[in-house]
Amino acid sequence: MTTPTKDLRAAGLQRRALTGTFQRDAVSVDARTVQIAFASETPYERWFGMEVLDCSTGSVRLDRLMNGAPLLFNHDPDELIGVVESVSIGQDRVCRATVRFGKTEDADEAFALVQDGILRNVSVGYCIHAYRLEGEADGVETYRVTDWEPMEISMVSVPADATVGVGRSVDIQPATPPQPATETQPLQESRMTQTATPQPSVTPIAGPSSADADVQRRDALISLGVKYKDYVSMNDVQDACRSGKTVDEFQDVVIERLTSKHSDTRAGHIGLSEREAGTYSIARAVSAMISGDWTQAGLERAANEAAMKRFGGSKGLLVPFDVLSRSFTAGGATTGAPVIATDLRTDLWTDVLRNQLALGRMGATMLYGLTSGIDIPKKTVGSSLGWLTEVAGAASTDINTAKLSLSPKRIGAYIDFSKQAVIQSAMAVEPMLRADINSELAVRIEDAAINGTGAANNPRGIRFTSGIGSVIGGTNGAQIGWSHIVALETACAAANAEPDQTAGYLVNTKARGWLKGVQKANALPFVWENSDNPLNGYRAAVTNTVPSNLTKGSSSTCSSVIFGSQWDMLVVGTFGAVEILLDEITQAPNGLNRLVVNAFVDAGVRRASNFAVFDDALTS
Repeated sequence: MTTPTKDLRAAGLQRRALTGTFQRDAVSVDARTVQIAFASETPYERWFGMEVLDCSTGSVRLDRLMNGAPLLFNHDPDELIGVVESVSIGQDRVCRATVRFGKTEDADEAFALVQDGILRNVSVGYCIHAYRLEGEADGVETYRVTDWEPMEISMVSVPADATVGVGRSVDIQPATPPQPATETQPLQESRMTQTATPQPSVTPIAGPSSADADVQRRDALISLGVKYKDYVSMNDVQDACRSGKTVDEFQDVVIERLTSKHSDTRAGHIGLSEREAGTYSIARAVSAMISGDWTQAGLERAANEAAMKRFGGSKGLLVPFDVLSRSFTAGGATTGAPVIATDLRTDLWTDVLRNQLALGRMGATMLYGLTSGIDIPKKTVGSSLGWLTEVAGAASTDINTAKLSLSPKRIGAYIDFSKQAVIQSAMAVEPMLRADINSELAVRIEDAAINGTGAANNPRGIRFTSGIGSVIGGTNGAQIGWSHIVALETACAAANAEPDQTAGYLVNTKARGWLKGVQKANALPFVWENSDNPLNGYRAAVTNTVPSNLTKGSSSTCSSVIFGSQWDMLVVGTFGAVEILLDEITQAPNGLNRLVVNAFVDAGVRRASNFAVFDDALTS
């Protein structure tokens, strides 16, 4: 026997996958079983050389598989999708098994992909107990594994051995091998001493192959596909694997799907048509909720039931964002008394004045109708290359990734009104209720997306996001001038966050008024120009949600000026529907009812370098 130079057992659990032509008749839909091949004697390249699994009945320990070993997805023990029913070894020295899929959601999805011929790769996880060195050619050693034990079988999507079965996946890192087995070491002794403490030996002559790196890339793509299966399909994953897409490129696909899936309010919620959303009446729904008579509120009742089915039950009324996304021009009075009249002029309704909404116009990414927290992947540090001499070794470089996490954060308020007001004049109360709920909620969400500190369950807005660009005026602030506008743009550009079509400024009314009277320089136009792109050729939205009462030194009237080179990097998410609860107890002594309004939202910045802020701008 040739003396082995490496101990293959040191690497622990191994993974090997096989692929081949998928046979449709190998699938039994009724029994939920699939006949697969999971091992052959095709040589496979490892860090130590070529590995050959001996597929004879005396070399494979089948006890675990024959006693109901698990069928996993991608070797993940938390992704149990079925069980191994039977095992056999053919005269062609191929190991085969019949596996049965379970009835969980993940198992159903995997079985459907198998039936469609999409998921056709199989991988086996196994332990090596004994082996021998068969020979060496061109400096590459070949080892035959003469005693090995399959531990589990997995459905995967990364092929490597094109001879049999339905797949291959490998994720093996080289380990420092122990003292090699001796030439005279008998097979039985190899089995008995496998758990002995390994002794240090030589460093492996080679690291992971390029094939291993490609497998790791594919495994990462699959993990993204599984995690974001609501937005990308296994077909997308397969296409990414075959076309050579990097993990970063596939992350961009995920983010694009996240955006497009939720950019349309109607598609993101219960599916009200534009006409239905336009005729929905919050007051009519509240009136029905108070009286218990829904005969005149059929649309509202159906919408409430649909929202409860989708977003979960409630003791009150669920108003989908389909309705609250509308723009309203009518408003409400401060109490219910003025709406009770025989000839009410609702066309003359006067609403309270609120801050203008701006983020939607600037192009912020709006994710509507989320049902759970989401993670949006992002790359924080890219690869780095360096110049080398002809024979110098290349240094390793890491790509760092992170994620923007959005989770439900509660925002709420209450509205007091008389029961009589709603019952006697439901449609007249509608503008008041709708405007108060919709407008105030929208303003508060924008305020959080701009000014949220991230503390006390508040969203983290642009101004308090770590890593954004910053322009400083002075010890006590500085009057806004042309140089500050240029500096804001430069802060983004210096971080390679060049402006795109959504680039623009966000200012308050004081800043706008000041810039209309300040020249860029002597004999030059005013900083704020009379055009659609008034600030240095970029758009500008005006809202008093941008603060004008900040303190810097002795100044307490500083304004904020915000520049975004790519506004879709700001993400605002809404979760579920708006909940309205009727409280008939708290204000009962005063003859009033109380509507308690709850909504869940979050906001965050995907890439901080796309924003820059000037927080000590003076406007006088």
